[in-house]
Amino acid sequence: MNNIEKIKLYILSLAILFLMIMIMSAQMPEYQFSVCLDDQCSFSYWAKELAYAIWITCKLNWLPCLMLICFIISMVIKHQFDYMLDGGGENTIHVCEVKSEDYEHLTFLATYIIPFFGFSFDDPRKLVAYLILLIVIGFIFVRTDKYYANPTLALFGFKLYRANLSDPNGLYESVIVISKDIIIPNQIIKYKLISENVFYAKKIEDNE
Repeated sequence: MNNIEKIKLYILSLAILFLMIMIMSAQMPEYQFSVCLDDQCSFSYWAKELAYAIWITCKLNWLPCLMLICFIISMVIKHQFDYMLDGGGENTIHVCEVKSEDYEHLTFLATYIIPFFGFSFDDPRKLVAYLILLIVIGFIFVRTDKYYANPTLALFGFKLYRANLSDPNGLYESVIVISKDIIIPNQIIKYKLISENVFYAKKIEDNE
């Protein structure tokens, strides 16, 4: 997996943050529709009034609108990630040892996402500082290959494991396994190699 894909998964991991900032920073505009006379109440009149109200709302809520766009982008990335995994996992491998690493999702959430809930978003200088902070976190996220510790993926049912795997080519020790299935020791699973030490796994169905 190249750095571009890792950056995209980092953006996906921030989907919860985008949604919460959108909710926390939303404001209701103080706008009143004009009173029109009978001969002025045409469709074009109300269309202009509605367009102006939408413009005022978006201008006041530029940050929530930006967060909505970022959230939509993160969902597109989620769709691309699913597409990358779709059809993968035709090779099989044996699970020697396995343990859950789902706490990694909570660690990322508690360390990098939840602290933002106490921040204010009405000062442009603070917003710039938050942006720089997110960029620095993203740089660390990519350099340390922590893209798999993704709370958004956890919400969509992905589980995280650390396992020892083996096949005729050798033993793979302490690798990360991402799966929507429950992985147990002494199980044969299908897999797709995402990066050097990260596997996507699926259990083998009884009819296969």
